[in-house]
Amino acid sequence: MPLDRQALMQRLLASFQEEAAERLAVLDSELPTWQRGAPTPASVETVFREVHSLKGAARAVGLLEIEQICHAWEACLLALRQGEATFRPEQAAQFLQTLQLLKRAHGGDTLPPEQVKQACAALTLAAATPPTASQAPPATPATQRPTARPRGQTVRVRAEQFEQFAYHSEALRQARLQMAELNRRSQRLQADFQRLWQRRLRHEGLLGRLRQQLDAGQTADPAALRQLLDWQDWSQDLLNEMHGQSQTLRQSSGQLNHELGNLSEAHTRSVDALLQLPCRSLLDELPALVSDLAAQTGKQASLSLPDTELRVDKRVLDALRTPLLHLLRNAIDHGIEMPLERRQAGKPAEGRLSIELSQHSASHFTLLLEDDGAGIDTARVQARAEQSGLLPAQDGPLPSAQLLPLIFAAGLSTRQSASVLSGRGEGLAIVRAALEQLGGDIDVASTPGQGCRFILHLPLNRSSFRVVLVQVGEHRFAVPANAVRRNLRLPASALQQREGDSTLQFDGLYLPVRQLAEVLAVDAPPPSGTQRQLFLLGEGMQQIAVEVDQLLGDQEITLRALGKPLRRLRNLLGATVLGDGSVVPVLHPQDLYRSCLQRRANGQPTAVARAPSARRQARILVVDDSFTARGLLRALLETAGYAVQTANDGLEAWNALRQGQFDLLVSDIEMPRLDGFALTEKLRRDPALAALPVVLITALHRDEDRARGLEVGANAYLVKGGLETDTVLSAVQRLL
Repeated sequence: MPLDRQALMQRLLASFQEEAAERLAVLDSELPTWQRGAPTPASVETVFREVHSLKGAARAVGLLEIEQICHAWEACLLALRQGEATFRPEQAAQFLQTLQLLKRAHGGDTLPPEQVKQACAALTLAAATPPTASQAPPATPATQRPTARPRGQTVRVRAEQFEQFAYHSEALRQARLQMAELNRRSQRLQADFQRLWQRRLRHEGLLGRLRQQLDAGQTADPAALRQLLDWQDWSQDLLNEMHGQSQTLRQSSGQLNHELGNLSEAHTRSVDALLQLPCRSLLDELPALVSDLAAQTGKQASLSLPDTELRVDKRVLDALRTPLLHLLRNAIDHGIEMPLERRQAGKPAEGRLSIELSQHSASHFTLLLEDDGAGIDTARVQARAEQSGLLPAQDGPLPSAQLLPLIFAAGLSTRQSASVLSGRGEGLAIVRAALEQLGGDIDVASTPGQGCRFILHLPLNRSSFRVVLVQVGEHRFAVPANAVRRNLRLPASALQQREGDSTLQFDGLYLPVRQLAEVLAVDAPPPSGTQRQLFLLGEGMQQIAVEVDQLLGDQEITLRALGKPLRRLRNLLGATVLGDGSVVPVLHPQDLYRSCLQRRANGQPTAVARAPSARRQARILVVDDSFTARGLLRALLETAGYAVQTANDGLEAWNALRQGQFDLLVSDIEMPRLDGFALTEKLRRDPALAALPVVLITALHRDEDRARGLEVGANAYLVKGGLETDTVLSAVQRLL
């Protein structure tokens, strides 16, 4: 799908400025050491890697002057690295002059073409100078080639946040000392208890003889009694001492627990603040995208954005990108009418979309996406739902409140055929699945002829959230607190039987009651006793009461993602580890609600038809050590409808591939730690990953490089070329 190149270029230029500043800073710290003597192989490798990445980033944004200088410098450094040229002391000054030239270009100066040409010629000449016998560096075996120092992604941190972290570090060190002292005391207390127990065992025979004498009516042995009384006095003294130690231990541990709790809260807030980004960082790119999408369909549309300072966890914003793109494509393709049709309906020719943001609690926010298009044709939704088996044949039209949620079912589309933007019935199913995986949900409202509204409810961060803990038999489960409408403790008589179903009359409504043990198919006896405990899921007339053995209360947890084999197991969102060390499953509230709908109170499935599973969105891993180049590829692929994850180098990509599930790998070749050739070779040797399609995108355009790429198992070998996107997208589409 075509991009708004101007908007994308502005974002990429901003990204390049940040990346180039960091790479130039690395060069600024490395090159002065070369004036004091010949550089080490590791230093040559570091400078080479930074220049190479800077060249790739400059090419991505079309900065030809920087690219040309870096290309010539890279060739010179490559000759030094491979021993094909000699390092001479005067080259240190030459390289520093080249660095100053790049700094000027990065700062916005226009370099005279003749100066660029002279700099490139001088570097090319240096690369062509062969080493002398006395100066030639020893050849480095291929297996021992020095690697650059790993360079991770960076985050800008304000000075006051550094001060906070320094304070947290000092407080943690103090807490560690206090904990060590408490551990020493507890060990001493345990040793005293062991002494008491061992002496008790040594007196076991004495106590037995005294009991026998008393049982036989004999006079107890005075010596034995005295020995027993001495032991009793010793034990009492030791117990008094142990009691004092335990009191001190309890007070100290309580104080330390309080201090660590405060420190943990403060540190969590500081880390959350680091992870939070303004929502505008995601939204600002969307108006240009909407205009571009509308132009593809012959329509006119604009998107207005809120003037907001709301900040949200970067991980939430990253995961929200793909659902938003799907919703915008759907709004333009299905909602916004053609200009002539809009004028005939008394509307302006240009369709209007808007996004509004509001924070309605300390942990959640709402995103409202609204358009002034034709709205959703519920009659057509009902007809398609009946045709696909989502609904049994009806005698008449159903209420819109019952029909609108069906648009999120996989495979349901009101279009007869797919268009360039949508129409396969998968987009909204993907949207709902992605939002639910975030711990959010989505609602829809529509007015025929006036437009449609999608309301997204989302968490502000993914670090932690509140859950309600419940007990079912011997099992404990956690339910996200934002999905639980009410917790109820009622007499058993409040539950009634209506038409074979267990129901509860609450707030004037008859709510169906489902037992959590039966819904989850876990072994547990049915609830008994005079009191029943339940929690409510759903909204309004769509609520369901879920019965459990015990409501244990609510608490804040840290959600842990499920491993690869369980990533989308029904009814499970993740897991958490409680303070006692026990692992508790966290239930997926939307899955749980749907499971309750499909099961009668007696445990038998209802006749509600089950929607077909959503077609999984293709996931692509993009690997490049230049985050400007990564940003370009990510923008291209996400706009084309793919889910994209990025990695900084080959080793990071290898770890991601082993832990995640991907349909395609797009990789640069020249990267630190593990290059694209070696990464592809590792894939082809791994039985689980050998069939993964691989696209290598690189600046290496020699025939031998291309042959090497195909030899190691790449499915496509593409040469980088700015914003030429058709070749990349056609290769991806062909392999998927």
